[in-house]
Amino acid sequence: MQLLHTIEDVHKIIETQGSSPLLVTCNDFRDWVCKYDKFPAYLFNELIASEFAKLWKIKTPETCFIKVKSEHIPHDKYPRLQSDWFEKECFGSLYLEASKELDHTTLSMFQEKSFRDKIGDKTDFLKIALFDIWISNEDRNHNNFNLLLYASLNKMIFFYAIDHVNIFNSTFLDYGITQLTEDESIIKSDIAKILFGKDRKLTDIVNTLVEMLYLCSKACENKLDDILNLVPVSWHIDKNLIKKRITDNLFSDDWKKQCALNFRAFVQSFIIN
Repeated sequence: MQLLHTIEDVHKIIETQGSSPLLVTCNDFRDWVCKYDKFPAYLFNELIASEFAKLWKIKTPETCFIKVKSEHIPHDKYPRLQSDWFEKECFGSLYLEASKELDHTTLSMFQEKSFRDKIGDKTDFLKIALFDIWISNEDRNHNNFNLLLYASLNKMIFFYAIDHVNIFNSTFLDYGITQLTEDESIIKSDIAKILFGKDRKLTDIVNTLVEMLYLCSKACENKLDDILNLVPVSWHIDKNLIKKRITDNLFSDDWKKQCALNFRAFVQSFIIN
């Protein structure tokens, strides 16, 4: 994964419910959303989730590491930014200008058939929901979608998954892993009901996604060493420890079986019923 560096002052802090990332311009002359968390475990969560998502063929913004130069941190404008947070590599995701964050204000758009017809692959919505169940992402739910609606050049709309700080039940797998509750899933949302409530192929879609769970989690297991090799030394992550925790939890047959059952139960409760 490429390492970029900033070429001018931080443009702004993007106020969010979580880590409040920065908008920066790097030496590739593109704008990036820069996560700088003081806790390296959060940066690791962003990295591992984005790499796993790619193997699931879930759309996410392009990623990189970013070195924010000290002279580009305007402490007078943003006094809360501490210099030591930027002594290590930050995690960057490409700023997608032609996108809109999914929230409750967009519900009326989904109610219009003309808009729904522009969605490139609505199945991605359920795929992301299943991915979240598998990786125990507690922060993407019916009140906080953490999804972008991205308009491609041909005007088709696609779901892009963002913000994965709170995977592993918002821990570093210190206490194992537990299933998401219904309130921690985007399946419990009006948008899920609108997209799939009348879809006669929903059973086939669900069955295909459950098959993908087993195939994609195996692909992630096979690539785990390569992904861990991406982790910067400056993050001080115990790679052997986290590898064992991920292997014991995410890749166990019992966990995958639980995830499949939970996914089916959510679909039955909030879309079919």
